[in-house]
Amino acid sequence: MRDPRLTRRRFLAITGASTAAGGLLTTSSAGSAGGQLTTSSAGSAGGQLTTSSGGRADAATRDLNQAVFAAFERHRLVAIGESHGQQEHGDAQQMLLADPRLPQVVDDIVVEFGNALYQPIVDRFVAGAAVDDQVLRQVWRNTTQSPGATGDQPIREQFFRTVRAVNWTLPAERRIRVLLGDPPIDWSHITTQDQVDVFLAQRDAHMASVVKREVLAKKRRALICYGSGHVMHSPEPGQNADHGVPLIEEQTGQHVYVIVAGSHPRLVTCPRRTVIPCSGTWLESTDAGQFMDAPRLCGVPLGKLADAVLYLGQLTDLTQSLWNPAIFLDPVYWAELQRRDAINGNLIDLEQYRQQQPITLPAPPPGSCAADRGH
Repeated sequence: MRDPRLTRRRFLAITGASTAAGGLLTTSSAGSAGGQLTTSSAGSAGGQLTTSSGGRADAATRDLNQAVFAAFERHRLVAIGESHGQQEHGDAQQMLLADPRLPQVVDDIVVEFGNALYQPIVDRFVAGAAVDDQVLRQVWRNTTQSPGATGDQPIREQFFRTVRAVNWTLPAERRIRVLLGDPPIDWSHITTQDQVDVFLAQRDAHMASVVKREVLAKKRRALICYGSGHVMHSPEPGQNADHGVPLIEEQTGQHVYVIVAGSHPRLVTCPRRTVIPCSGTWLESTDAGQFMDAPRLCGVPLGKLADAVLYLGQLTDLTQSLWNPAIFLDPVYWAELQRRDAINGNLIDLEQYRQQQPITLPAPPPGSCAADRGH
């Protein structure tokens, strides 16, 4: 994937890999969740966030579940940004989905890793209907990100099956709906890269339209699960204007509370799965480039981009959710991935999918904000 034809802009469009280590949010309490929620999360989970410079800031640190429930007390939309493919993020997500309080505060979950073309299939599946595995797999395999990201990591399928299990004992009116945010590309009709690019250009706008139409217009509440690059707030008017959350906020006036996974050496003493607000801590003014593998964020205070950081551990402790290489021995599936790669200019090394990969999370490429500012 180091082909010189693969520009940074194109790489981000294909993979959605806007961020690798980072976390962000902007404080916005103007949005109402439309009523008080009864949860046990109002209290702090405790403690103070001690900085490595000796300073101390009173921070209402919570675990992820508590932070999400507290955010829904004042917001109709809460977004959790991830670094794609991270096992620890998938684990934290599973714990949140399994919390019996979640259906009390969430009507919908909007996900990046699902093609909207298959919304009827997912609606049937999470409601408990029988859906063949080969039919269900189209949801995450046939997104705009294929073949660079096939969605075959276990955490993806596990997400949909967990929502189905959660819905099993709930009355129909309280079941959680999963809304597929990726544009409805039909790969069976795609023969050129220009056709793919049309859908790639719509990714954030389509997500925003889904939220407006299926959530806000129906006075519902939604959890948004996307890559961190899609849910960052605009640090200044016009910046990040084409990203999902800024589009929602600009077009609807609704403030989205965003929690984005991030890591930093100064967080080493925090428990894993801790959510730390930016406001009132050193996170508010720190350079966002220290948290994220994205040079364009260098020089931007983290507090302008994010409301809170979900700390999952130090980078050296994080692992990947890895696909089973045997999946790609299916000759029909393999031939289709090769066809899509050819359309894409053969930019992806497909053979990696058939090989065992290291469980450790790849280290971000070397670089520093100081060097990036000179370009």
